[in-house]
Amino acid sequence: MRSTDITRRRTWRQRAARLLDPTVARWDVSPPETPEPPPPPEERGPGPWPAICEQFALRILASAYQMGAHLEAVEADEQDPERLERLYRIDHANTRIRRHAENLQVLLGRRVEDADPQTVPLVDVVRAAASAVEHYPRIRIGHVVELAVVEFAADDVIRVLTELLDNATRFSPPTAPVTVSAFVTEDGGVLLRVEDAGVGLHPDHLTQLNALLSGRPAVPVALDPAAHLGLAVVAHLAVAHRLRVALTTRPAGGTTATVAVPGALLCEIPAPGPAATAPAPPAWPPAGHRTDPWSTPMATPHHGADTPTIRLATLDAPAGEPPPATGPPTAGLPRRVPESVRDRVPAPRAAADTGAGSPPEAWPDETAAFAAGVSDARTLTDGEGRQ
Repeated sequence: MRSTDITRRRTWRQRAARLLDPTVARWDVSPPETPEPPPPPEERGPGPWPAICEQFALRILASAYQMGAHLEAVEADEQDPERLERLYRIDHANTRIRRHAENLQVLLGRRVEDADPQTVPLVDVVRAAASAVEHYPRIRIGHVVELAVVEFAADDVIRVLTELLDNATRFSPPTAPVTVSAFVTEDGGVLLRVEDAGVGLHPDHLTQLNALLSGRPAVPVALDPAAHLGLAVVAHLAVAHRLRVALTTRPAGGTTATVAVPGALLCEIPAPGPAATAPAPPAWPPAGHRTDPWSTPMATPHHGADTPTIRLATLDAPAGEPPPATGPPTAGLPRRVPESVRDRVPAPRAAADTGAGSPPEAWPDETAAFAAGVSDARTLTDGEGRQ
């Protein structure tokens, strides 16, 4: 069919339509055109809000650390027990403020830089986490295995355990204890358990919270994220360190939160280092030094603290009388005192004690007699040996 026939047919039909309905100005029998899809929305960046929130978190942290330093100074000088207890409460509240500022950094995807990272035993991890919770007196520590968390993950494991303990103490009776323990698993890791006696969780909520803690939140999200800020922090840190966190319902009532710490984040408890002491003096003679048989051995040095002091008699002092003290005793070598010897008068010598021994004039005769006796003894010994 030619195009002129199609045009004539359309013209005839349009004329008939105008006769039947004068309001119709045109009748187009051509197929409707398919509308073009709208352009995809432009992806917008995070904007300035993450950087702004990070700056707020850093300022809060700086203020908290400054307040903590002032509180420590005031606590050290306070003697009243009641006032000291109030100061401790303020200090504990300041610790929670610092914790919230660090959690804000975690939710922003920023790593919290710790001032002194170090390997921490698990029992100290539990104690540090409990000390940052408002209702810390209700926390009971059960069996904790004697292992430690490596330095690059210790502070984040403390933050995870802190949030779980905070939830357990908030959503349980005010008189019920919360128990935390740590056990070794078959794969070489450690399982941390936080048990409370609260009202528990609805099964639907439990499923969604476990999906959030695993890093794969359910879609659509039926829970309000603002009502579970602590678990959101736990989810971020669990994904960063490959921790497996789960919530289960206890048969007796309450909830049990478990944290599986992999073996790559654990180590033995480091032994305490030796106390810093002064270096010992080098041994004498040194190693490899050979002493000649004709050399004179050196006397062993004496220590002034262990050796009695012997006062030497001077030539110009009378016997039995100590020399005059010229100053306070000092350790080390004696000091020279400038003094002239021109006007010094020699002291008279003491008379020799005749009863103590022979006079000097008789010493040659006694020496000769001693030599003769030795010669006679040798002669007698040789004669007996020949017989």
